[in-house]
Amino acid sequence: MAAARQHPLGLTPSGQKVLVLLVQGLGDRGIARKLSRSLRTIEHQISSVLGKFNAGNRMEVPLWGRSEPWPIGSAQEE
Repeated sequence: MAAARQHPLGLTPSGQKVLVLLVQGLGDRGIARKLSRSLRTIEHQISSVLGKFNAGNRMEVPLWGRSEPWPIGSAQEE
């Protein structure tokens, strides 16, 4: 996907939206509701985002996102 190749971490547009909501502190169910996706889909997307960050757990992503905002900038503008 061209959009994923353009993102510094290779995130798809959906992955970028999940990233933004993770950084905002939403849980799986909150993200699923916000994006109108199934919980299972969100769980898979969160797993993908964690893998892109080489994060050991989901709390590492929001902490990193707050100190390094460049990967989430374009997704927040949508």
